[in-house]
Amino acid sequence: MDMERVLKGLPWTFNNHLLILCKLKRSEDPLKIPLVYVPFWVQIHNVLVDLFSKSLAIVLDNLTGVFLKYDGSNLGKENRNYMRVRVQIDVRKPLRRKK
Repeated sequence: MDMERVLKGLPWTFNNHLLILCKLKRSEDPLKIPLVYVPFWVQIHNVLVDLFSKSLAIVLDNLTGVFLKYDGSNLGKENRNYMRVRVQIDVRKPLRRKK
């Protein structure tokens, strides 16, 4: 379904502005939906490859946002010495470049 593909592909931008999308439930008032949370893929660098794990990703990314998903597909690949984690970030807060 196209809607699921769009929601899985978040975040989206238009004219260099972030689009915040949310799937509404039946009888839900769109004016009461807080459009302030967006899922992002975050890279975590400077971690030993032996320590890459979902539990470490959860601990580290709860510092950035709310943990959603861990991508372990980078393990053992050349030039991929970072962890990829999907987190939900509050866009009202400024992004931190390093932590």
